[in-house]
Amino acid sequence: MSDAAGGPLGGGRQVGRARLAVVFLNGEYDEPTYFCGWAPTADVVIAADGGARFLLEHGIRPDVVVGDFDSLPAAAVERLEAAGVELVRHPVRKDRTDGEMAADEALRRGAGELVLAGALGALDHTLGHLAVLRSLAARGVAARLAAPRLTVRVFAAPAETRLDAPAGTRVSLVPLHGDALVTLEGFDYPLRRGVLPQEACLGLGNAVVAAARILVHEGVVAVLVEDGDEAFGGVRRGRAAAS
Repeated sequence: MSDAAGGPLGGGRQVGRARLAVVFLNGEYDEPTYFCGWAPTADVVIAADGGARFLLEHGIRPDVVVGDFDSLPAAAVERLEAAGVELVRHPVRKDRTDGEMAADEALRRGAGELVLAGALGALDHTLGHLAVLRSLAARGVAARLAAPRLTVRVFAAPAETRLDAPAGTRVSLVPLHGDALVTLEGFDYPLRRGVLPQEACLGLGNAVVAAARILVHEGVVAVLVEDGDEAFGGVRRGRAAAS
């Protein structure tokens, strides 16, 4: 993978880790420096339709752009074609979103871990991207939404993760399919095989106090961490990926 000038990216790769795909969605990029920092970490950079505009504006050459291209002006498509970027076109009228198809393209290219950038913004699309995370979790693929002050991952039982977050970091857990049975260690409000009801807010607003661990014994849970670089044991952004 290379930048727009042809220089190599990917200096943060770790030997032996899962192949990482970063998918740039057609969402909000309120802190460009943060989002641009994901590109050097990735083995493959994928844009979902309008997400390619952000990459073009910052001189980042995606490996592939996937979508129906209804969110990209013709001039942007011409720039991508001139740069030799692969374009995977789909019909405008379809049953799946550009983000879903971009995630599938990442898996087709051998990715074992996905980061979805630009995933927050309009509520309907944000909820849709949670559905993408849930689908990937069901297939055993590590994936998360990444933003400057929020990282989200979905865990389907049985699952376990440790957090890199320091003490004081706000963490919320939201059941996505019925009640969930979880254990929380190293939190202000710990749980030992406690029930998180789907129709209540019991899992919201917790905080890390020590080395934090989450175990999902039953159910499907979204874990929201107010830390844009929380990796859940996976690859971190930029230079941190090599540490």
